[in-house]
Amino acid sequence: MTAKPELGISSMETGELGVLHLRRYWCKRLLEVGGRLDQDSVRDEYGLDFTLMQGLGLGIVEPAEYLFQQRPTYAEFEQWIVQKLGGVPERTLVERLNKMVRHYLEQPHRTYPVEGTDIHEPVLSAADLAFWQENGYVVLRNAVSVEDCREAEAAIWDFLGMDPQNPETWYDETHTFWVPLFQHPVLNKNRASQRIRKAFEQLWGTDDLWTTVDRSSLNRPERGGIDISGPSRLHWDVSLALPIPFGIHGLLYLSDTSAEQGAFRCVPGFHRRIDQWLGKLAPEQNPREQDLESLGPEPVTGSAGDFVLWRHALPHGSGRNLAHYPRVVQYITVFPHDYGIHPVWK
Repeated sequence: MTAKPELGISSMETGELGVLHLRRYWCKRLLEVGGRLDQDSVRDEYGLDFTLMQGLGLGIVEPAEYLFQQRPTYAEFEQWIVQKLGGVPERTLVERLNKMVRHYLEQPHRTYPVEGTDIHEPVLSAADLAFWQENGYVVLRNAVSVEDCREAEAAIWDFLGMDPQNPETWYDETHTFWVPLFQHPVLNKNRASQRIRKAFEQLWGTDDLWTTVDRSSLNRPERGGIDISGPSRLHWDVSLALPIPFGIHGLLYLSDTSAEQGAFRCVPGFHRRIDQWLGKLAPEQNPREQDLESLGPEPVTGSAGDFVLWRHALPHGSGRNLAHYPRVVQYITVFPHDYGIHPVWK
């Protein structure tokens, strides 16, 4: 049944699940589908929408696709959420989400990282933190057990219908790079890794964080001299309008990954000179269309279970896979709800 909502719905209105802002989120997405949403009027709510859907354990892709394709009533949307999560969200989670919504609406964004915060049982050493400050990325070794990585990799192969031992099955034309597998017990287990969470806590300077429910990727070797290894072009996933707020991304290597195997690449230390670099560009020059390879990207290798964290001001991307086995990774980001998001996309 197609619903016809109006944006008069407040963030404080709830339904059967008792989750604040969820009804308004549903309303906005349906208005957007119908081309009736004033984007400028809700621009400041992007971070709230993002945190709410990640906090519920849904991510942002599947809910948006469901709302776009089905255009359900709000009751149907809540029922879909329960089905996806395998049950009603726990009361403690709902209370934490509602507290987050109130804080987001009532308080200004904080400045991150928060300096001088004492994080209990840190996992990044003083040398790791110094490397992070200098280069803008760091590798947390053995963030997840090899066994859990192998199980996650097997789940991805199974989802794609491919045999890791038979290269002839890897080149299904329907698969490009991303793996839209979100809800799986072993992927959720990796997202819950305390070592990964502690690393993010150290870098953000707070333990009040939320975890994304993101995609994975399978970066296949080149075939017949044709690069099919995915988005190897260096890029940013953030607005380049200044000032660029502090932010962190992360990926977990599920398979051992050498430099020539499509390893993650970035430009070390670019976070310390991006303002100057952008300032030298002429107004008509699009920073995303410059020769970013000339900036000196370096591959970041790792073993199964190693976790790469990088500042989102670094140009980054996967490398071309010139090896004989795919690079398989799971993307995991942990973030505070009130970190800065630049209102202008550039």
